[in-house]
Order: sequence, then C-alpha cells, then structure tokens
Amino acid sequence: MEPRDIKCTTPQRTTTSQILADAMSVGQLSVTEFEERSDACAEAVTRGELLDLVSDLLDNPERVLFGGHEVTQRSSHELNTARVNSGNEPVVSRALAQIEPAVHGAKSLSLGIFGGTTVRSTPIASHHTTMGIFGGTDVDFRGASLKEHVTTIQAVGVFGGVDVWVPEGFRVRVSGIGLFGGHDIKVEKGAIDPADLPASAPEVVVNCFSLFGGVDVHVVKR
Repeated sequence: MEPRDIKCTTPQRTTTSQILADAMSVGQLSVTEFEERSDACAEAVTRGELLDLVSDLLDNPERVLFGGHEVTQRSSHELNTARVNSGNEPVVSRALAQIEPAVHGAKSLSLGIFGGTTVRSTPIASHHTTMGIFGGTDVDFRGASLKEHVTTIQAVGVFGGVDVWVPEGFRVRVSGIGLFGGHDIKVEKGAIDPADLPASAPEVVVNCFSLFGGVDVHVVKR
C-alpha cells in the first residue's frame, strides 16, 4: 500500500484544518478557497487527500502532517499562530473539539416574538439566524456542537434583544447596524480575549441589526 492510501486520522484532519486557517489569515487562500478546502478536509479519507489540500501552502506537507515535530523554517512560521501562546492552547483545543463537520452551508433559525427562546446544548448550524422581536433570544455556544470552523450568526433585535454566549477559545467578529439601538462585545473578567487567539482557532461571526433593541455578545470563561 502506498503511503498516500493510508487512511487519515481525526488529529491529522484537525492539523490540516489549522494549516488552512493559517493560510487564509496570511492571504494564501481566499475565503472561498478556504471554505472549499475545509469541506474537502472534513470529508477526507486518506492521507493523500489531505496532502493535496496543503501541498501548495507548505514546503514539506508530509513532514508537517505525518512526520512528528520536525518542520521546515517556513512551515514552522505558518503554524506558529496556532502555537504562539501556549497558555491559550487548551481553550483553543476545547473549542475545536466542539466542531463536528457536516454539510457545508446548513442553516437554522430561532425566534423570540413577544416572548423568549434559548438555543443551548444543541447542534448549531454554520449559518444561524436569531430574532428577538418584542422579546428576546439567547444563543449559547457552551456545550453546543458546531458544524464548521466558522459559524455565522445573523442577530436581529427589534424592540427586543439578542444575547450570544461564546466560551473562550473562539475568535469573535461583531459588526452591524444599530438604529436607536446597538451591539456590543463583552469579555468576562478572567476570560481570554478573542483578539489574543491564533488564526487556527474556530471563529464566530455575529452580524447584527438592531432597531430600538440590542445585540450583546458575551465571551465567557470556560
């Protein structure tokens, strides 16, 4: 049997995913290329399939993926963001452990209309829309299983509010529009700031729209 035909392992898929995330962060891959290769990584069966995904990104992909700790200078630099702060590695590893790859682009919805609803300890699709209209919604990532490296939340608060709870270990991006309302990110005291995490950490993107309401993203300590 050729080395390329040996079946790959979950840790090897995780390492490949981290390399792809690093490559996107430094401009080697576009977002579309990253998503396509991430999908292929999640579905990979053999070592050869993983090598094909990173062969144009590293000098010695075989050594990085399967050959232990001996890496070339360039490879070490590209992977450095995943290891730059050893104190952050445990929370990043726990965040990555929440990812259970599924069909790319899956969507889900939660609504709080004249009342409230909470999404917690359940699978969260890669694209989730949550709306608090004259009511409120909570989306809690603690204990949830995620379907992709990047999870996008469309959060709408109209005369109501949305709270998104994210455990430390995830990078977080928040943006949007506030009309007589607003959105904010709050990092709990003692929690690792998402800005201090490497590019290999999974990411939560929250796109907000608030009208006489608000969207708050809470980064909490594990």
